[in-house]
Amino acid sequence: MVIEWLKFKVPPEKLEAFIERDEEVWTAGLRSLPGFLGKETWVDPVQNEVVILIRWQTRELWKSVLQSTIDELDAQMGELQMPIAESREYQVRKFLH
Repeated sequence: MVIEWLKFKVPPEKLEAFIERDEEVWTAGLRSLPGFLGKETWVDPVQNEVVILIRWQTRELWKSVLQSTIDELDAQMGELQMPIAESREYQVRKFLH
C-alpha cells in the first residue's frame, strides 16, 4: 500500500466549505478509480491546515490516474480549489509479530 499525503493552507472562513466540497468532488471521484482504498481528512483549525491522506493499493495504480481526470476534479472544486502546500508519499510496510 502507498499513501498520498497532501497539505493545504485554507483560510478559516473557507475551511468547512473546502472540506465539504472536497468530499463531494474528490472523494466521490476517487472511489471509481482502480487502486483507491480510502481517504482521510485531518484538520488543524489553529494552523488553518487540512491534510488529506489517500490510500492506494499500489504506486502504479495511483500514478496511472490520468491528468485529465485530475484537472476535471480540480475544476469541480471551483473557487474552493486550493494549491497544494506540501505533498509526500509513504510506503506502508506491515510486519507480523
